[in-house]
Amino acid sequence: MGRDLLAWYDANKRDLPWRGTDDPYAVWVSEVMLQQTQVATVLPYYERWMARFPTLESLSEAEVDRALEVWQGLGYYRRCRHMLEAARLLATRGIPNDRDGWLKVPGVGRYTASAIASICFGEAVGVADGNVQRVFARMAGCPDSGAELAQKAQDWADHHVDPKRPGDWNQAVMELGATVCKPKAPECGRCPLEPECVARQTWAVERYPARRHKPRSVAVFRSAWAPFLDGRFGLRRTPEGQWSAGLWEFPYLDLADGESPNLEALQNACAAASLESLGDFKHSVTHHRIRVEAWLARVEAKSGELEWFTPKDCAALPMASAQRRILKRACRLLGIEIDRG
Repeated sequence: MGRDLLAWYDANKRDLPWRGTDDPYAVWVSEVMLQQTQVATVLPYYERWMARFPTLESLSEAEVDRALEVWQGLGYYRRCRHMLEAARLLATRGIPNDRDGWLKVPGVGRYTASAIASICFGEAVGVADGNVQRVFARMAGCPDSGAELAQKAQDWADHHVDPKRPGDWNQAVMELGATVCKPKAPECGRCPLEPECVARQTWAVERYPARRHKPRSVAVFRSAWAPFLDGRFGLRRTPEGQWSAGLWEFPYLDLADGESPNLEALQNACAAASLESLGDFKHSVTHHRIRVEAWLARVEAKSGELEWFTPKDCAALPMASAQRRILKRACRLLGIEIDRG
C-alpha cells in the first residue's frame, strides 16, 4: 500500500507553499492554520503571515494585536494566541525534535505534533486528521465515528506510516483524502488504494465515515452599539472564554429568544444621549446563529470600561468580521471614510 500511495503522491501532489521545506516553524504555522480550515482559505493567510513573521524569533517578539491583525478573518482566534504564547516559549527553550516534545507546546495536539515530527524530523509517527479518518474508514469499512474513529485511524496511521518517508506518507494520505477520497463524489477510479478499499468493493463508499449527530443550532439575538464621542469610538477587548477572545469589540446585550430590544433600557446601558439604528444582520459562529441589531450611540461621557480610538485607528485593530461590519456602518452614517476593513 505504501509504495503505491507514495508513487501517486509524487506524481499528483499540489504545489503548496509549505511543502518542500523542513523548517519546523513554517510547517507548524501551516498545520495550525489548516486545522478546521480548507487549503484554499489558508493560502493567502499563510503567505501574509510568513511575510510579516518569517521566523520563530520574529513571532516571539510580536505584540498580540499585530499577530491577531494578520490572523483576523481566519477564525478560531485561540489558535493565534496559542501560537504567540508557544513562540515565546520555544524562542527561549528551543524547538522540540519529536512528537512527545511538541505535545508539551501550548496549543499543540497529537495531530500537529505528529505532522511536525514526521515532516521535519523524520519520526515514524502517523497523523489522523479528518481526511485520514475518512480514508481509513473507507479502507477498513469502519462503522465508527467520533472519538472511536479518530483513535482507530491514528492506530492505523501509526502502523502503516512509511519509516523511510514518514512525512511524505502522512502528506500523501492527507492529500488523497482532500483531493480524491472526498466526502462527496469520491473519485475512486483515481485512487491508488482502490483495490484494497473495503467500501469500494462493497459499493458503499459514501456511507463512510458514519455520520455524527450534529448539534442543534442555537439562536442568539444581540443588541450591539458603537459608542461615539469627540470623534472616537469606544471598544473593549473580548474577554477570555468568548469566541473572539483578545480581539476588539463593541459592547452588546444578549436578548432572550424573540425578545425585542427595549430602547430605554438599551439607552441606559450604553449611557447614550441618542441612538441611531445601523440596521441588523446575521452571522454564524460554530453552531450558533446570531442576529445582531446595531446602533450608533452618541454618548456624553467616555466610559472607563472602554478604550477610545479614532475611526482610522479602529480600522487597524484586530476585530471579528461582525464587529467590522458595525464599524463600517457607523462610519458610513457619520460620513467618515476609513482606509481599511
